[in-house]
Parts: sequence; C-alpha cells; structure tokens
Amino acid sequence: MESINNKTILITGAAGFIGWALSKRVCAENPEARVIGFDSVNDYYDVRLKEYRLNELGQYSNFEFIKGNLADKKLVSEVFQKYRPEIVVNMAAQAGVRYSIDLPDVYVESNIIGFFNILEACRNYP
Repeated sequence: MESINNKTILITGAAGFIGWALSKRVCAENPEARVIGFDSVNDYYDVRLKEYRLNELGQYSNFEFIKGNLADKKLVSEVFQKYRPEIVVNMAAQAGVRYSIDLPDVYVESNIIGFFNILEACRNYP
C-alpha cells in the first residue's frame, strides 16, 4: 500500500462522524500528511458536537479546516487550486431518508450538486 505521508488529502464531511474519525486517524498515524477538512457544519444535528470534533482535529498541526458548502462551485475550485489535493475522500452528504421527503432541495444541493462539483474539481485540477 502506498504511503500517504507527504500527500495532501481533502476529506469532506470532516465534522461528521465518519469524516471526523478518518481525519483524526490520518492525522495521528501520518504526521507528514496534510489533511484539509471541509464541512458546512449545518444544523441537521447538534452543531456543538460538530464543533467539538473540529476542535479536537485542530490539535493536529497537519489539519486545516475549511467551512463551506460543496454546492459552492467557486469555493470548491479555489480549494483545489490552493491545496492541490492528491487524495480526495468525499464523506459529505445530507443524511436522513425522511428528512429528504420534506427538504428534497437540500439533498439535491449536497448529494448531487456538491458531489458533481468535487468530481469536476478532481478532473480540472489534477
């Protein structure tokens, strides 16, 4: 398996449980890796929990956080231009099936448009 030390890794959904756990593990086990965490920190569930997780990640010198929405194509492009991630792990998504019935636009924005913007940035900023 190829080492991820000395690589820049973009992890979206970094304040969510899986994105946070992955970010923490990569930072702890690969101190030479640079982890860029990206999250909208929305209020789908308790924001204080997300802030706690981000504060914990902030203790790692190889972690940097960007608050933003993946549906913001300009911001996503700027992140890719600035950091040139070599590895992208997209864990960002709007969860909750019942919630999607009440607010389908939120799902389309995050899960489709946001993912599309990540794919386009990967294609345009190799």
